This record gives sequence, C-alpha cells and structure tokens, in this order.
Amino acid sequence: MLSIVGLIAGIALGGMIGDGMGAIAGGALGAFLGYAWWQRTKSEPRAAQVDLLERKVTFLKEQLDQALLRLDELEAAQRAQPADAVQAVQAESAVVTEVPTPLQSVTPPPPEPSEAPTVSAPAPLRPAQPRTIGPVEPSLFDTALSAIKNWFMGGNTVVRVGIVILFFGVAFLLKYAYDHAQVPPELRIAGVAIGGVALLVLGWRFRRAREGFALALQGGGVGVLYLTIFAALRLYNLLPPSFAFGLLLCIAAFSAVLAVVQNAQALAVLGASGGFLAPILASTGQGSHVMLFSYYVMLNLGILGIAWFKAWRPLNVVGFLFTFGIGMAWGAKFYRPEFFGSTEPFLIVFFLMYLAVAVLFASRRAPQLKHYLDGTLTFGLPIVAFGLQVGLVSIFEYGAAVSALALSFLYLVLARVSYARHREDLRDLVEAFLALGVVFATLTIPLALDGRWTSAAWAFEGAAILWVGIRQERLLARVFGLFLQVAAAGAFLTRFGYAPMATPVLNSFFVGALFLSVAGLFSNWIMQKHRDALRDMESTIAVGVFVWGALWWVVAGISEIDRHLPAMPRAHVQLIFIALSCVAFGALHRRLDWPLARFPMLVLLPFALMVLLADMDFPGRHPSVELGWLAWPLVFVSHLRLLKKHELQFERIAPLLHAAGLWLLAAVGAWECAWWIDHWVAATKVWGLIAWVLVPAGLVFVLGTRGERMAWPVAAHLKAYLLYGALPLVAVLGMWLLYSNASNDGNPWPLPYVPVLSPLDLAQLGVLLISVYWFKGCEHNEFITDPAWRRLFYIGLGIGGFICANGILLRTLHHWAGVPFDIDEMLESMLVQASFSIFWTVLALCTMVLATRLHRRALWITGAGLMGVVVAKLFLVDLSNIGGVERIVSFIGVGLLMLVVGYFSPVPPKKAERAS
Repeated sequence: MLSIVGLIAGIALGGMIGDGMGAIAGGALGAFLGYAWWQRTKSEPRAAQVDLLERKVTFLKEQLDQALLRLDELEAAQRAQPADAVQAVQAESAVVTEVPTPLQSVTPPPPEPSEAPTVSAPAPLRPAQPRTIGPVEPSLFDTALSAIKNWFMGGNTVVRVGIVILFFGVAFLLKYAYDHAQVPPELRIAGVAIGGVALLVLGWRFRRAREGFALALQGGGVGVLYLTIFAALRLYNLLPPSFAFGLLLCIAAFSAVLAVVQNAQALAVLGASGGFLAPILASTGQGSHVMLFSYYVMLNLGILGIAWFKAWRPLNVVGFLFTFGIGMAWGAKFYRPEFFGSTEPFLIVFFLMYLAVAVLFASRRAPQLKHYLDGTLTFGLPIVAFGLQVGLVSIFEYGAAVSALALSFLYLVLARVSYARHREDLRDLVEAFLALGVVFATLTIPLALDGRWTSAAWAFEGAAILWVGIRQERLLARVFGLFLQVAAAGAFLTRFGYAPMATPVLNSFFVGALFLSVAGLFSNWIMQKHRDALRDMESTIAVGVFVWGALWWVVAGISEIDRHLPAMPRAHVQLIFIALSCVAFGALHRRLDWPLARFPMLVLLPFALMVLLADMDFPGRHPSVELGWLAWPLVFVSHLRLLKKHELQFERIAPLLHAAGLWLLAAVGAWECAWWIDHWVAATKVWGLIAWVLVPAGLVFVLGTRGERMAWPVAAHLKAYLLYGALPLVAVLGMWLLYSNASNDGNPWPLPYVPVLSPLDLAQLGVLLISVYWFKGCEHNEFITDPAWRRLFYIGLGIGGFICANGILLRTLHHWAGVPFDIDEMLESMLVQASFSIFWTVLALCTMVLATRLHRRALWITGAGLMGVVVAKLFLVDLSNIGGVERIVSFIGVGLLMLVVGYFSPVPPKKAERAS
C-alpha cells in the first residue's frame, strides 16, 4: 500500500515542482521508494525466512546428490574388488559416506561379495566439505530488486494500479469539469461521491472473500470521498466551511473505524494519504491556508484516534510526513509575516497531535519490550517543528529563544509525568524526552543571540537518534544519527564568520562549535559503552567520532581565544585551555569508564612545543611572559598528573612520554634562563650563550648523580629519564660545545679574560665533566653495558676535550695577542700556527705519558697519532707558510717535546693493556 502512497505523493509533489515531467518522475520515484520501504519494514523478515529455507533446501539437495554419487562409485569399486577386500572397502565406505547434513547421515547399502572380481582397490575418495548455512541479512540492493519483482509479479498489481489511476482520474475529472463542463456542479459532485460510496460498498462485501482486493477498494473509496468534499468546498463553494469540515471529520472517523475493525493498516494508510493529497490535486492556487490547515487538522484527528487503539507506525509516519512536508512547501512559497497569527496555532496543534501519537505508539508497543520508541516521531518531530517555528518567529527578536525554552519546558514536564506514571515501562521514552528537554534548554542561549539553530539542533538530535539506534539495535538509525551530525557541521560552516562575536563565550559561534563537540563526544561514549552491540566497522568509526568531537572542542576554544584576546597573551591562554582540557578528559576517562578519553593527553606536549616554537618568532618574548608563568607550570603539572594516572594504559609509550616531558622542560628552562641572564647582563653575548646550557646541563647532572634517589617519576622511570631523556640532552650539549667554540670569542665583560677560568671556558669544561657523570650513572644502573658504547663515548669525550682546549688557545691568542677572532685570519696567522704546533705536541705528550702510567696502549696510540699530525703539519704547513721566529719555535719546541715523550712515555706492552 505504501507504494500507492509514494506514487501519489511523488506525482503531486513532482507536479508542483516540475509540471508534467516532474509529476511522471516524482510518481515513479515515489512508488519505488514507498514499496521498497514497505517491503523493508513489513515483509523483510518473511522474505529473509523464505530465502533461508530455499538455501537450506538447495544445500540439502547438493549434499544428497554428492552422497548418492559416492555410493555409486563405491558399489562399482566393490564389484571390482576381490572377496577378501570387501570388508576394507565397506569400512572405507562407512567413513567416506558420512556426509554431515542438517537432517540425517546417508548410509550406503551393503555390497554383494559374490559380484566382486579380482581388481585392485581404487584410491580413497575425499569427503565433501559441508557449507555453513546461516541467516544472511539481505542488502539494500537486494531489497530493492525484491521490491521491484514483488511489485510486478504480485497478485494485486492490477488492483493497485487501478486504484491509483482511478484516484488521479477523479481528481483530473473534477478539475476539468470545473474548467470546461456544462454539467451543473451539484451533479458532478454527487456523481463522484456516489462512485466513492460504491467503491466502499464493494470493498466491504469482498472483505472476507478477497481481503487484499477489498481493502484496496475501500481505500480508494475513502480517498474519493475526501477529494469530493474538498472540491465541493474549494472549487464550487457548494458547502459551507463548517459543514464541509464536519463531513471530513466524519469520513476521517469512518475510515479509522473501518481500518480498526478490519485490522487493516494498509487501508488506514491509503485512506489518510488520499485525504492529504486531495487538496493538492484539486488546488487552483487561490485557496485559503486556514481552510487547508483546518482540513488537515481533521485528518490528523483521525490518525490520532487510530493511534489510540492501534500502534500502526506506517500510518503515523505517513501522516507526519504529509502534514509537515506540505506545510513546509506552502511556507516556502506562500508564507508572509502577516500570516503569523493564522499559521502559528496550526503548527502548535500539529506538533501536539504527533507528540501525542508518539506517546500512544510507545504505550501500545511497550508491552512487547522491543522497538517501542518511534525515533522518526520522537526526534524528527521536534527537528521539523522547531525549524518551521524558527521561520515563523523570525520577525521577533527573541522568538527562536522563547520557542526553544517553551519546548524544553514541555519535554521536561512530559519526562517527569511519564516517569511518575510508567517508570520502567517507558524508560526509553522518558530518557528521550529528558534529552530533548536538555537540548532545547541548551539551545536557548545561542538562539537568544542570533538565529544559528540548525547546527546545534541537528548535532544534538543526531546524537540522540544514535543513542536510540543503539538501544533498539537499529543500524539505519545509528547511521542517520552520525550523518545528521556531519550535516550539522556543514550547516555550521556555511555561516562561518557571520555570527556576531561581541560577547565572549555567549555567542553562537562558540556555542555552535561546542554543541558539535559535545554531540560527537557523547556519540563516541555511548558507542564505546555499547560496543558489543556494534559491528566491527562501527567500532572503527567510533574512534573517528571521538576525534571529530575532540577537534570541534579544540576549534571552539582556540577560536574563541583567538577572537577575543590580543595577540600577546593569546598563545599562553590557548596552552592553558589545552592543558585543562586534557585534565578534564582524564577525569572523564576514570569517572565514565571512557577508554578513548585518556588519549587527548598525548596532544598536550606537541601543542606545547608548537606554542614554544611560535613564541620564538617574536623578538623579546620568553616563556614566562604574558601568563606564561601560569601556563608552563600548569602544562608540566598536568603532564605528570596524567602520566601517573594512565601509566598502566600507556605502558609501552610511557618512557617516551616521560622523556618528552624532560626535553620540553629543558627547552623552556633554557630559554627562560637565557632571557633573564641576557636581560641582566646585556654587555656581551657570552652570558646568554652560557645561560642556554645551564638548565639542560643541570638536569643531566642531577639525573646522573641523584636520579635513583629522587621521588616519582624519576626513580620509578629511571631509565626513561637517565637514558632516553638525558641522552638527547647530552647530544645537545655536544652541539652547543661545537657552536660556542666556533662562534664566540668568550669576552666575559665586565670581567677580565683569564684562560681556563673565564665563564665560557668553565662552562665548556663543566659540560664535559657532567657528560662523564651522566655516563657513569648509566653504567652504574646497567643501562649501558656494551663495551663498544663505552669506547664510542670516550672517543667523543676526547674529541670534545680537544676542541675545547683549542678553543681556549684561540680565545687566549685573541684577547692577549690581539689576533682577530675570525677563522680565516687565524689560520693565516703565523702565531696561531706556531701555537697550534706547540700546543698539540704538549697535548700529545700529556696523553702519551698518561697512557704509560695507566698502561693504556690505545690511549698512547691516540697521542702518538696526534704527534704524527704535528710532524706532518710542520713540514706541510709551517715549513712553507711560517717564517722567522715562529717557524723556529715550532720546530724546536716540537722536537724537544718529542724527546720528552720518548723518555717518559714508551709504548705500553700489549699484555699490560686493560680492558676498555
């Protein structure tokens, strides 16, 4: 029957939009969609059962054929075998022919030994593999194909098409007669009415013999009577409005009684559809909307009366779609502000009627304890009605806000009354009304500021529909709920930038984004809570829903801060917002048992690093400026607090998180320390350069010397801090060592420069010493046990020491001998080259003497290698580029030192070499 409704509605609405072709296309599409929906909702269980039985019969037939084939093969084999092999073949046949079927096992008949000649036994046969039979839910495509097939091959096809054609023929006849015919209007109307009554009488007589045929005739007769009375009222003015509406009310009541008495849902749907379409088909475009809506009130009273006795969801949905669909179409084309007084009462009446229908449906279906909540009416009604209401009250400043507040009050009262009377019987309905009341109460705030209602309403309604879909195990409702939230985001973005931003927080942009976030996060929470009822793909989508909600939360907060705060404190306020958000999500994870709520904490450190790097683009800024003194401590406290709560859940990446927190602390502390020292001693760059390394070096020193004696988190995660965290800091100290020697002359003004005792020299020596302490701490805790790493560290330490020593020499020559601190000029200086030769020889001497004392052959070879470099330098560089006293000093000094080396530091024997 819904195919007829769809056909009628499609032709009517398509004709309104696109005349003839629109009517044809709309009718075809409406018929197909209506019948597909009818098959999906009413006949799908039966079709699924029939399909399952067919597949079982096919399976049993295949198994039986296979078993009989194997019996024939075994009999032939037994006839070909000798007599003493019969028993073996029989045993084999008993195994081979055991074919599992849902009914029974097939047993072969015993062979006759007398027929068995002497032939070799055949190869054993493989038993057939049974297929698994189980209910397979038909896809939407299969349902559509089945719907088309049933439409064309069904037994009542002629009746269905005939009723549709008859109905449209009557409608067109009335319009043509109105425009051209000379027959008196009274006779036209009477003739059509008699035809409708005749259809009703025939349908009633055939109600027992041919039920489907009878119901179709009765539905067509009811539709014709609706059309007749409306034509007499609107086209010919033969009936006064009060009498016409009385007749319409009688017909509505009569059709309702017929449907209830015969338990004919299709009759009720068809009769109501004809009644709703009658004004459209007979319309001239010049009628009164008051009469139209009054007529629809009468029709909906009939639907409400039926709902009192029967829980017929298709009838309820058809009435809802026709009432509000035609209302929206009329409003889009004809509504003007002066019609408010004559339109608003009808909207309220229609809303209350279908709210009552939703409650009655739930009350009738509640004893079944399954699917008693009609999501289309429960949640679709407030969406559509509130949308129309916003359009009607747009002429009033706070009309939408007052309407939302009134709806909130109504739904909260209904929730309270329903809970008091029914409690557990209508628990889902009570919860739905309570959710809607909260939604509209929340909407009151942004609607009081501007008209951006779509995104907020759709987002919350989508979350509510998703919740109901999970509770009632309806996949389509869950998909629609998620789609509605995406549509809400689209509606929100279409008005991006148009909302007024004068009031911080209490503006539609922030509240709209906030509602999108809350709807998405609630959807994820409810999906996680009922994850056993979801499909595998939905569990994956749930993660995306959480990310969706969290991103809208960040968009709401960050955008609001960006719009209402000046540029200077903006980044630090955003950092505070992110830190507090992570803490809030962590609390929700524990209180609501919400697994994904612990993951936002992973965003805290990356976002903090972004803020730190962004601040570096502004000259004169430092971490503690403009609320940074509050933001950065809050970041580190929040990071550690969340780590302590969730370290079991993040056991695999916990070391990385602890180490990353240490890196960020070192960076923030180094920048802050450098800024303050440079601010206090702004004479030379050396003080700021030293300040950059104080905090990282201090952290490495403390971890290397006292790490295992410190409280949580260091002692509990010592390897994460001492090895994973401190190792990159040691590498940074090494890079600082190279940079400071190459880029700074070490001027300690206002202090005089004293080699080795100057601030930069002491800082570099301290970095080398701290590195040694750190490495010893790693060895003591057995974090580094491989001898190769030990050798690599000491090689790097020796290279660093050599670079620092040469840096001290160059800075001394710069400050005491006036050599410009420029790499090119220094390499061209004869004094610098001679000093290099003598100094490197002294270093080689000290190294080799120390190696001899310690019996370290490898260390002695290192010193000897440096000595070889000095000798090569003397002949390749000094001999050609250095003249005068410098050349003499170089050669004589190096020669004497080599003699000393030969006397005091012979090469240690191999057997005395200690394990490195």
